[in-house]
Amino acid sequence: MDYKKKWWRHSVIGVTLVGLGINLVGEAIIIKGDSPAEFDLGHMALWFWIGLFGLVAINAGISFVGDAVKQRIYMEMENGEAPVSKSEET
Repeated sequence: MDYKKKWWRHSVIGVTLVGLGINLVGEAIIIKGDSPAEFDLGHMALWFWIGLFGLVAINAGISFVGDAVKQRIYMEMENGEAPVSKSEET
């Protein structure tokens, strides 16, 4: 697979995961705000797991975006568009 396909795929996946994660964390905050007056383990588990999956999605999205930046740099180095090409590294 070439660098352009990896860059495109990882950037789209990363931005989507970051958006999904922010949405899930926001949903967990709303659910926690509507908590009953007495302690309810089921309600606590609901917002906890939704918030946890939201944080996981945000972190995975940031990792994908970082990898997309790396693939873009490799693509530019391969095409000779980068300030430093592969032949000048050594």
